[in-house]
Amino acid sequence: MPNSPSGSTFVHIAVYTALLAGGMAQAYADTTIDAVAAFRYNDNVNRSERDSLREGDGIFSLGGALGYRRQLGNNHGFIANARIDADLHTNFGDLDRVRAKTSLTYLIQPIRGFNRPWLALTGAFNLLEFAASDIRDGNVTSVRLEAGQRLTDRIATRLGYTVSDRDASKTQVFELHQRVFHAVGEYAVTNRLGIYLKYDLLEGDVVTGAPRAQKLRVSRVRTPDRVFGPANVAWRLGGELHTLRLGSKYSLSKRTVLDVAAHHSTTQADGDNQWREWNLSLSLKHRY
Repeated sequence: MPNSPSGSTFVHIAVYTALLAGGMAQAYADTTIDAVAAFRYNDNVNRSERDSLREGDGIFSLGGALGYRRQLGNNHGFIANARIDADLHTNFGDLDRVRAKTSLTYLIQPIRGFNRPWLALTGAFNLLEFAASDIRDGNVTSVRLEAGQRLTDRIATRLGYTVSDRDASKTQVFELHQRVFHAVGEYAVTNRLGIYLKYDLLEGDVVTGAPRAQKLRVSRVRTPDRVFGPANVAWRLGGELHTLRLGSKYSLSKRTVLDVAAHHSTTQADGDNQWREWNLSLSLKHRY
């Protein structure tokens, strides 16, 4: 049975996010409230190189966000957002997680027009707490630069680059420095139905799980990781992660969107270490 996050974990992060969200609500009358429910299946949640040691897991997610958009001029503005969500694992309850996130985005369209390009700069901060895996607890700070353009009434594209740093409270293994390039293409099939294709290239630190007997000599940064068994070790390596995601969004109403997606990831790490994983996801988002 999955373990549930401790009450103090939920309270600590819920209060933190509620204070931020409450401050935003008082400062601005025009806000948006989103609720999201999702399920995702990952066939290699431990990121094992050996197929025989791969562990699959189903993950339920619930979350909510409070946002505010403000136009500063004819062609620029900002979006402020405070979010909290929780993941509940069906097989590995120690990985149940609560995340609190705040972000601020500045957007500008240098030349106004329906099919003119736009730019966005986003800074974000995340707090992460896990049910029974304190080696993963910590925070993530990131900065993203993104550009997009609507090519036709039906086709839109986006390119982005993100730099992130993850600080861990217990071990260096989960102190990750990463750079991600992404490209997205979207096509509106009808007014309600859209499909999208996204490619991510991640460079920097990656983590893999392996038995203690399987020594990865290319890395000295390791720690016991009993989530996946008493003999399991988590290793930090340098590497590249390639992810291709295909998805579809369907508007059930003006405020509710269903998203179905599949993505495949392959990682090439130091010492010719490689692993792959599939994720299948289903999510429902409602805006109040």
